[in-house]
Amino acid sequence: MIPTLTTDRLILRPHGPDDVEPYMALMQEPTVAEFLTLDGKPQARADAWRALASLVGCWTLRGYGMWAIEERATGRYVGRAGPWQPEGWPGFEIGWGVSPSVQGKGYATEAATVAARWSFDTLGVDRILHIIRPDNVASQRVAANIGATIVDQWEAPWGGTYDLWGTDRDGFAASPAYARHNGGSTTA
Repeated sequence: MIPTLTTDRLILRPHGPDDVEPYMALMQEPTVAEFLTLDGKPQARADAWRALASLVGCWTLRGYGMWAIEERATGRYVGRAGPWQPEGWPGFEIGWGVSPSVQGKGYATEAATVAARWSFDTLGVDRILHIIRPDNVASQRVAANIGATIVDQWEAPWGGTYDLWGTDRDGFAASPAYARHNGGSTTA
């Protein structure tokens, strides 16, 4: 069973059928697609559907995956966040992507923090990576806020060089975001 995580402002829950349209809309946003799609371009509906199916399937194949991010105050789907390690990935990643309508509100940091805490505590991982393009300043800020620093670079098989940001349990526990978002709860 996929757990649900909550914070003061967010619910991280399993993706469901009602999330298909909002997810497709998210992946068609140019400012989101720039950093989340392989070619940096908005995804066609069929490609977005397959990507969402891959996120959902990761839970079955790996026992973890990305959650839908729901804004508690409105019930609105605002993005995705969580652990991710598809075949060929350089390590265990916590990734995120939020709608332009909520960017700048700290939702990505809040979601990444609770996902990292769950990953350290529940899965027992030793290290978390964030795979970030060198020009993605917003995601670099999120990674730094949860205690990560650049540890390496990765040449992606589809092309492009990405910075690998990493942190361990101690670095995460010392991070500014951990102190702010250490509350929250998990339900099965």
